[in-house]
Amino acid sequence: MSNSVVANPNQFMRGLDQSYTRFEKKMQKRMRIIVTEAMKRLIRRTPVHTGQAVRSYVASSGTPFGGGAASASKPVQATNQLPLGAERLRGGAAAQAMGTIGMVDFSDPFQNFWITNSAPHIAGLEAGELPGTPYTPRSPQGMFAVTLQELITLLDAGMT
Repeated sequence: MSNSVVANPNQFMRGLDQSYTRFEKKMQKRMRIIVTEAMKRLIRRTPVHTGQAVRSYVASSGTPFGGGAASASKPVQATNQLPLGAERLRGGAAAQAMGTIGMVDFSDPFQNFWITNSAPHIAGLEAGELPGTPYTPRSPQGMFAVTLQELITLLDAGMT
């Protein structure tokens, strides 16, 4: 072990500050990537009939979004036989949900980040119970739990 002494403590402290600033900026980018990736995966898994469930995803930082659900559109097609992603109302609903990421403050990358959904039927979709008989659920494994597991795996693998 060395008995070295810092010759210039001011220079040393500036170096530490610069390192922290670089680390913080890197974490800001990574948190934006993680939140964006989570939102994309949730939207991709969420069935669309009226678009309300997808449109109700809201990203936020610090505290979870406390507002109500987005409005439901009038269904334009029978969606139970469609593959996920092929629904006509998906595009506009997804754009609205993704747009909430632009309102998230990533300046403190060490705070809590949230993606919430207050659609009245989101719990049934997550549980794989909707739509009910005679239709079959289109996301029987849900959306949130599967997405969270995937994000954990990506982070463990060194996701950027």
